[in-house]
Formats: sequence, structure tokens, C-alpha cells
Amino acid sequence: MLKFIGEAVIIGVDTSISMARKDYKPNRFENAKRAASIIARSLFSRNLPTLLSLMIFYRYSFPLTDLTDRLEVIEKAILQLKIMGKATAPSEIIKDAYLILRNVNPGYHKRIILITDAGFNEGVSLEMSALLLSISEIELDMLTFGSIPKSIFEHIDRSVKNTKGVWLHSSNTDEILANAAKLGEMYPD
Repeated sequence: MLKFIGEAVIIGVDTSISMARKDYKPNRFENAKRAASIIARSLFSRNLPTLLSLMIFYRYSFPLTDLTDRLEVIEKAILQLKIMGKATAPSEIIKDAYLILRNVNPGYHKRIILITDAGFNEGVSLEMSALLLSISEIELDMLTFGSIPKSIFEHIDRSVKNTKGVWLHSSNTDEILANAAKLGEMYPD
């Protein structure tokens, strides 16, 4: 039996220049867009009221949609995604997503899903940002791909665990898409 009446989820897509790399066919960014679409469709296919917002992040973050229960709004926004600029600051999207999620009605499980190559090089540390989420009972899930340095690997692991989230790393395109489906099909505990 679920203890939540619904779920409010923000999908954040990394739009930094490193996402244009072609080590995943056709490139990292196109796979991130496909993953965002799979996550959105999977979230809405569950028998659970779901509100979803799409955001982008690189050095800055920006919400592309309000929280909505309409898949077509999210899909339209995904089609518009483009590489935005240099640097990657996950703290920016975490802060902005927190500001949106804190106003969601009680009874909704709150969750942020970041899709990224984890080339984090700006802003407040991921662990410090995750502290805000853990205090606020907002889960941080991550779908990553690419070569991740050991120091960042450890930060991601601790940050996700501190929010009771899930981290799935993908070594090829098929894994990116399969892991996206797993994240979208999850129910809140």
C-alpha cells in the first residue's frame, strides 16, 4: 500500500557542451533527450497521480515547463532542447527544483531526476546541495553516463544515498535507455 497520494518529479537534463561528445551514438545529448522522454512516458504510465516538470542545467538552470500532468507538454519541451554552454553546476538545478517542489501539496512524494555526464565543475558541491534535499525529504535520482572521475563518483554516491535516491550509471546507449525506463517505473516507498 502506497503512503503517497501522488508524485511530483522534476527531470533535469544537462545541456553543457560536454554533452555533445559522440562516445555514445549518436551523441550524449541525443541520448539524454531520449532518456528524458522515456522517463516521462514511464512516469505517466504508472497508476499514480504524477506532476512533472522539465528543466535544463549547465552553468545555470531554467525550468522549461511548470509542473504538469500532460505528457504532450513535456514531450514538446524535450524536442526544443539544445546544448546551452560551458560548465556544469548541478547545485543550480537542485536549488531551483527545490524552490518548485517545496510548494507541492502535502502527500506528494518529491523527486529530482538528473540526466548528466557528471562533468560537474562549478557551483556549490553536489553533497552540500543534496543536504538541502535530504532535510526537505526530496529524493535525488541520477542517470549518468561517460567516464566519471573517482572523486566525482564518490560525491554522487554519497549525495544520492543521503536523499534515499537511486543512481544508475550507463556504459552504453542501450543501458541509458533501459536505466531511464527503470527510473520512470519506480514507485515511491
